[in-house]
Amino acid sequence: MATIISIINVKGGVGKTTTAINLAGEMAKNKKKVLLIDNDSQSNVTQILNIKSEFNLYDLYTNNKVGFEDCIEAHNPYIYVLSNTIDSAILESQLTNKMNRESILKNKFLKFKNNDFDFIIIDNSPFLGITVQNSLVMSNYFIEVIDNSTSALQGLNMVNKVIDEMAESDLNSNLALLGILRNKFERRTIFNKQFDEVVQEELKGNLFNTIIY
Repeated sequence: MATIISIINVKGGVGKTTTAINLAGEMAKNKKKVLLIDNDSQSNVTQILNIKSEFNLYDLYTNNKVGFEDCIEAHNPYIYVLSNTIDSAILESQLTNKMNRESILKNKFLKFKNNDFDFIIIDNSPFLGITVQNSLVMSNYFIEVIDNSTSALQGLNMVNKVIDEMAESDLNSNLALLGILRNKFERRTIFNKQFDEVVQEELKGNLFNTIIY
């Protein structure tokens, strides 16, 4: 059974998409079969990997007849992509009154019969709405990506609040933090050095040892 990992932070520009693609690339090097889900209407994963597909994530959310198997395209023998489109920008309003709206992806994934992936990595929008909740509901783990800005830390608190609320609502009480990745970290200024010291003190135990500068 695939291990499902959400890449997340409320703050944009911290490198979630780059992290998702690079993580998939490293897994592919180890001959692991990976599905990248582009759960962001900006569709950066889709554009970077130049994925063309008849059906995409928008269709998966809105069309009862479309399943995972209809939307997935191969990027190479080990990396597959479930693409997205700018049409997904209106999903938040379209799904508001839908039954079990936070579990649409999970429920469709449970019907996915040809699932032979080792890992599924979900790249998310910086907006903590219904689509991001769908990502977290179907995931086993999440990785929080931060840069050295106070707004990134505030974003972590917002993410953690949503995850706590999901657990209380029994949407996903088993979701676990895999780690916090420090990305785009600068070390040249006194502020940045002091910021990193604060992060290490406040988030110790949850930080990945790897830092991307």
